[in-house]
Amino acid sequence: MTGHAVSTDKVVIHAVGDVGPRRVEYGELPESLFAMVHQKIKEADIAFCQLERSLSTRGCLQYRDHNTWYGRVHPDNVKALVAAGFQVASNASNHGFDYGPDALLDTIDILRRNHIQVIGVGKDVAEARQPAVFERNGIKVGFLAYCSILPVEYEAREGKPGLAPIHISTHYEPQEYQAGTPPKVITIPVEAEAAAMEQDIRQLRRQVDIVIVSMHWGIHLIPGVLAMYQPALGHRAIDAGADLVIGHHAHLIKGIEMYKGKAIFYSLGNFAQETPLQMKPPSGMLDRAATNTYLKFEHEPGWERYKLAADSRYTMMARCVASKQGIGKVSFLPGMVNRRAEPEFLSRTDPRFDEVLEYMLPWCRELGTTLTGEGDEIVVTGTTSQPEH
Repeated sequence: MTGHAVSTDKVVIHAVGDVGPRRVEYGELPESLFAMVHQKIKEADIAFCQLERSLSTRGCLQYRDHNTWYGRVHPDNVKALVAAGFQVASNASNHGFDYGPDALLDTIDILRRNHIQVIGVGKDVAEARQPAVFERNGIKVGFLAYCSILPVEYEAREGKPGLAPIHISTHYEPQEYQAGTPPKVITIPVEAEAAAMEQDIRQLRRQVDIVIVSMHWGIHLIPGVLAMYQPALGHRAIDAGADLVIGHHAHLIKGIEMYKGKAIFYSLGNFAQETPLQMKPPSGMLDRAATNTYLKFEHEPGWERYKLAADSRYTMMARCVASKQGIGKVSFLPGMVNRRAEPEFLSRTDPRFDEVLEYMLPWCRELGTTLTGEGDEIVVTGTTSQPEH
């Protein structure tokens, strides 16, 4: 009896983190945001990004919080994503519902009309949990997206637009008998919503060869630190059938874990986040109480369009090569974000390549992961020893 031949066909998947185009508001061509990277992005069969903006002129700001007022941008900014070659985008983030249901539904519509599948959001929770499915070279790849950074009422429900939610409960446990010492922060996914994610993954697993799960999660602006729930939730996704977990929200690149041979990118970092903090917000905006805690850095003149800490300039693009048998090679292309919020990939001969690699090494080492340079990529592999959580 002749056995089935093993397919040699492959599919290349690229994934980047937070993208917030605002070129139209600056009077510039939207396509210019990705001018230095679009050719490399388009080398993939499927390219993913996390969209941090609403593409709309409708809606009203849900909260008077100064860091969200610029979360709605002109719909023509979608041209930046089209020019870059993205075919699938998650809009499930803590900014996805900043301007309410009208702006969210407009965003879904404008992405679809520009042939970009959108995941993690919808007119109700059933739509928000729907996957995007692609077939390339005879291989089916499915994407799902969820958000754990959830302001009140941002989640989708039956009959209510919003984000595919995985809420997190937080508890504090003293670790010292001395008053004032930091407690242990215990974060646990809400079981019903984590179980719903597992159900979505198992259902999608029966339809496709590769399952990729996008997670908007974690702790932003603090280097390296992961919340307790992140490994737990990432492992549950893989145990349910996911082949890859891609995370974002932290505005920093963070560690990568290989769990059961499958990669969890805890944060891909910012990729193209135009943060117009040089502009005055509308009247009535409130300062966040956490600002002084998280944003302890000296602002550098000339960086007004990308006004974040220096290590927020490090970025990456995950690259995975998959077949019907699963994802084989996992790597990332290191990059830097310039003062115009534009990403650039780095060649092996660029000293900044090693700078990004050195930044990532300790966080990956803690997770039992090895990083190895291979041309202009950094290959991700697991070690025999597994990290403790």
